[in-house]
Amino acid sequence: MRVNIIAEDRFADAMRDTVLPFLDGRRQTGTFERVPGESIFYEHYEADDPAAVVVIVHGFSSSIPKFYESVWYFLQNGFSVWLIEQRGHGRSFRSTADPDLVRLSDYRDLVRDLHYFVKKVVIPANTRHLPLRLFAHSMGGAVSACLLSLYPDIFDRAVLSSPMLEINTGKIPVFASLALAEFKIRTGKGDEYMPGSAPMSDRFDFEGSLGTSRARCEWYFALQKEHPEYRMCVTSWLTAMQLFRLAREAMRKDMMKRITANVLIFQAENDTLVKPEAQKRFAEAIAHGRLIRVPGVKHEICRSDSATLAGYWVTVFSFLGQK
Repeated sequence: MRVNIIAEDRFADAMRDTVLPFLDGRRQTGTFERVPGESIFYEHYEADDPAAVVVIVHGFSSSIPKFYESVWYFLQNGFSVWLIEQRGHGRSFRSTADPDLVRLSDYRDLVRDLHYFVKKVVIPANTRHLPLRLFAHSMGGAVSACLLSLYPDIFDRAVLSSPMLEINTGKIPVFASLALAEFKIRTGKGDEYMPGSAPMSDRFDFEGSLGTSRARCEWYFALQKEHPEYRMCVTSWLTAMQLFRLAREAMRKDMMKRITANVLIFQAENDTLVKPEAQKRFAEAIAHGRLIRVPGVKHEICRSDSATLAGYWVTVFSFLGQK
């Protein structure tokens, strides 16, 4: 198998002239309301002659368009694609008027939304009963790990890329971060920005980005500037608490033992957001787990250099394409 990765020096042109027009011609959009009044947005792309269906779940402060390059590769390799825009993000329900803040009041809603989406939207549309596969990044990886545990019969193969199974709190111990977050929430300050969390700057900062491909990071940054609904990047104390709880739930021993799917976990060598030890423990604890460490990349492996992506996507498609 070979994947024709878009070259770094022509990335923006290729996205503008080839990828986006192609996706525009196939895009189907919709919404669903698991909770009345709380609309969740999704997109669907049908491959020409699909051999399988994949559900893509994005990470924290991300959105569907960040994965348009990925959708392009999936379609070229025979996968029809469904993408959910998780609550608190993009065009889905957001429980705050602050456009920069991702507000999550209960991490379990993310798992429930994903389950509803797959059961009520994706599966009924899969009239040919093609194999159903899962691809998730970061926070989406933690959400998906919980889904794989609670509903083990839905997916038989899943890729978790840089899954958020333990948050890197730096020099501050996790218990201290949790204690402070609990105090802030109890005192009515749960929606305050966490230290170091700020609205998106209008100035591109490649060094501070989560990818190693300048062209890919720059392209999405320009999209965020053009579309304010994708600018969200701020974490509050309330949201941080929910992210901690989500990661802890995904790593519970009884939860991991319930997972029966074949799961491929990609670990980024230079990841500063999540801890690698939890990813390793997860891979070892589940029945059919395999860990691949990708050298020289940051948290967002999908926004790495073209040479790295070539090997990455070949591995992904070979794994998800197996019966």
